[in-house]
Amino acid sequence: MRVLVSVRNVAEAALAAEAGVDFIDLKEPANGALGALPLAEVRAGVATVRRLAPAARVSATVGDWPAEALEAVTAQARAVAACGVDDVKVGVPPGADALLVRLGALRQQGLPIVPVLLADGGVPRTLPSGFAAVMLDTQDKLGGSLRQRLPLAELAAFVRAVQAGGAWAGLAGALTLDDARALAPLAPDFLGFRSAVCAGPRAGALCRQRLDALLAALAAPAEGQGRASGRA
Repeated sequence: MRVLVSVRNVAEAALAAEAGVDFIDLKEPANGALGALPLAEVRAGVATVRRLAPAARVSATVGDWPAEALEAVTAQARAVAACGVDDVKVGVPPGADALLVRLGALRQQGLPIVPVLLADGGVPRTLPSGFAAVMLDTQDKLGGSLRQRLPLAELAAFVRAVQAGGAWAGLAGALTLDDARALAPLAPDFLGFRSAVCAGPRAGALCRQRLDALLAALAAPAEGQGRASGRA
């Protein structure tokens, strides 16, 4: 199981890279669940991670858009992909079938799209296929963590279904260390964090001490055996 950490600027990207984070996610938490950074900041963040941690995977979000804003999402996804990221994360609210169809088309055109299913109301019955990874996340970060909102059985079913389709399965949504320990047995390919590694609110600054503590705690069960390789 790998760790994804969201960062909001170049300084935080450098901090995460130096700490050994597996997946570094560029976004602006002050602008919503999947708030976008300026493209210049994304390009600079990518360059920083490539220099400090070449093995790390870099993603960036396109921002919070209405599900029907297909052309705007398409344009932003293309612009973010052009910044050199490994993955372009796009939020998908419940019932956004037309958006998923568009994202599938972009994936077929070569864009590294990762759908982020916003599951505040539950896990969708039909999961997207044809993507390298699919995430489950929450829109409302103040309403409790993903684990607090959804039964472990539903989360386990999501992970199994996504992995059965050959994709990586990621879980996020105001996760704490306790959440991570409870979710680890479900064997997701990665867990995403922001709130847990900030000294204050998630829109505040990343805290190296908290980040180091999280990484150490999650690595502890594999001590003596090396870190799990995951699917990435």
